[in-house]
Amino acid sequence: MNKREKDLWQGIDPDAQNALSARDYRIASFAQELAQRGVDASELVVEDHKQGQNVGGHRELAYITGTKYTLGPLTADSTGLSNPVTLIGATPGSKLAIVRDGTGKLASVKFANIGVPLHPDGTLSTVKEWPRASEAKDAWIPGVEVFARTIHTQRHRGFFGEFVRRDEGVLAQIGFWPRQWSAARMFANTAKGFHLHPPSIPEGKVAAEWLRRLFVDEPENYSLRRYDDEQWDVMFFLQGRVEIILCDIRAGVPKRVMRFFVDGDNHRSNSNVGVVIPPGVAHAIRAEGTEDVIMVYGTSTVFHPEFEGRIASEVETAELPEGWRAFLESE
Repeated sequence: MNKREKDLWQGIDPDAQNALSARDYRIASFAQELAQRGVDASELVVEDHKQGQNVGGHRELAYITGTKYTLGPLTADSTGLSNPVTLIGATPGSKLAIVRDGTGKLASVKFANIGVPLHPDGTLSTVKEWPRASEAKDAWIPGVEVFARTIHTQRHRGFFGEFVRRDEGVLAQIGFWPRQWSAARMFANTAKGFHLHPPSIPEGKVAAEWLRRLFVDEPENYSLRRYDDEQWDVMFFLQGRVEIILCDIRAGVPKRVMRFFVDGDNHRSNSNVGVVIPPGVAHAIRAEGTEDVIMVYGTSTVFHPEFEGRIASEVETAELPEGWRAFLESE
């Protein structure tokens, strides 16, 4: 502690003062927040683009979908947009940025006319803090998809939520339609995972080379994916709030971690999303708050116990109370 901090805590026992530390509330970069403290799922989805995707730019700066930016005065006047604006995507070839202001008005502007991004708390960042293209690219685990869902409020009755449509949206784009649908319930204050499903490697192929081709060299060549021979998951949450933690441990692919929070349908928000998880990406789910979680998930294969590797949590491995064990073991 510095002198000012010691003066602040002078009414506390000196030994206790030495044990104190301040919580770090500083806003980190998007990549750091995603990998360490976690972000709301709403920050990962903007229409058909996902946060962390660098959709254009000049020099080495990244322009990340879902992030709020400032426009120069001349650009704001000529487009009729009010600051700040949210980056939605880019025109073909990333020639122009597509932005939307707080009223919902859209316009296409030059990337060079976009000013510094805003922090999540609304304060202006600096050019020094501006994410670099390499950082934005490295934040996302290849093959993972986080997509928006539509939840319809039905007044006086409840709500109606859509999962996914077979011939539309992300699953249609990547060519994945589940062979099996399942449901699960998690009690409050519990966790699932980590779980892991093994990638299927074609005969005669080197695993690291195959996976690098699939997710690094040709990530949009979806015809290469072996959905029939390996388990891909798509998850939806009907009730509760969860934290999802993903860790990429595939051979030939850089290790990345993603942490984000998803709202169940009974908490209508922009964090009502579907999540696609490829094999080789370890995943864990923690129930947030005091309510049970109900989820529905589809898999590209039917259930095979041998397709699942597990790192059990202490919740699952906790021993029975000593008194109970003594009772059960007594003759």
